[in-house]
Amino acid sequence: MVKLSKTIIVLMCVIILTGCWDKVEINDRAFISAIGVDVQREGGELDKNKTGYKKLIVTFVFPNVKAIRKGGGGEKPRFILSSMGQNIFHVSNTLTTRSNKTMFFGHTKAIIIGEKVVRDSETLKHIFDELERSHAIGRKVGVFISQGEAKKVIEIEPSLESVTGTYLAGLSKAQERSSRFTPKTIGDILPSLHDCKCALIPRIVPANKEIKVAGAAVIRDYKLVGWLGEVENRSVMFITDEVTSEDIIITDDNVVVSYAVTDSVAKKTGKIENGQIIINITVSMEGVLEQYKLETGKDVLDDKLLRRLEGLIENKVKNEIEETLKKIQKEFKADVIGIGEYLCKFKPDIWEKVKDDWENVFPEVKVKVDVKAKIRRIGMTK
Repeated sequence: MVKLSKTIIVLMCVIILTGCWDKVEINDRAFISAIGVDVQREGGELDKNKTGYKKLIVTFVFPNVKAIRKGGGGEKPRFILSSMGQNIFHVSNTLTTRSNKTMFFGHTKAIIIGEKVVRDSETLKHIFDELERSHAIGRKVGVFISQGEAKKVIEIEPSLESVTGTYLAGLSKAQERSSRFTPKTIGDILPSLHDCKCALIPRIVPANKEIKVAGAAVIRDYKLVGWLGEVENRSVMFITDEVTSEDIIITDDNVVVSYAVTDSVAKKTGKIENGQIIINITVSMEGVLEQYKLETGKDVLDDKLLRRLEGLIENKVKNEIEETLKKIQKEFKADVIGIGEYLCKFKPDIWEKVKDDWENVFPEVKVKVDVKAKIRRIGMTK
């Protein structure tokens, strides 16, 4: 019995006192904040190894842990490493010969893909396949398409936040106050690419000392087919029921009126009429009158004035949505507004007839838009 007790104690000590076999000190880790992916600067020559796959230039940015712990101290707030290779992790392994840091992707906030990359469908397929299979990069990492080179975005040090990935993550959270771009993560984009081979990914534009995220890249068949501007992106968000807060500016008798949307709901209905699919989209919004004009001689409490302003708001939003739909259907021919998803879920009888040829059917779908706006409050008045 005594021997058994001693044996149990020894075994427990072995378990409790076991060390971490793969321990890496925090100072020896490179906590990758953002990753930029471009093709070769000389135009993305095809690899000579008969793969037909373009070599990539991958750029990593990570904070200087020493500078953070010392509160600055005149040290660089971040480090940037860049190299060429076949894929992201191939480059990260290659960089171990140039850095004494072990790369860690558990804190990665953003992946920025250069414009030349997304103009080649095979290259983009390789990248997203790698991201889907990777256990090191999480599904909640934000994805952005750079209008230009991704490396240029990485190299910019924002004035408000020195670490690019943290800055972009903050922008995505602040986006709830605006609908000028729609944050997308790896987990959002992959299902969309698998289901309809199309997706909307936020556009990022490098400036002198700033990074601007606005609008979206339209991806169809794993390839960039065009860009949506800020207002067009807002129209898509109205259709897809993603607007939580937005300002709409109209003009009434040379008076600038600001209307802040506080709630918006979009509903779709569909049917086949004379062999054509008809989709009705109703956008109902409520909001606050934030600005009119002093000493105009008009009372904003007047019901007729409020109804007229509501009509102006409805017409403005409706016209913007219709112009965006025309661009998406006729120019891009990419169902990034979820019409196919709606038919699959709620009109399976229609979807069964068109699903095999949806790429050709979608541009011919007749979409009718109706917008209803209500001014619920007019703010404080004297």
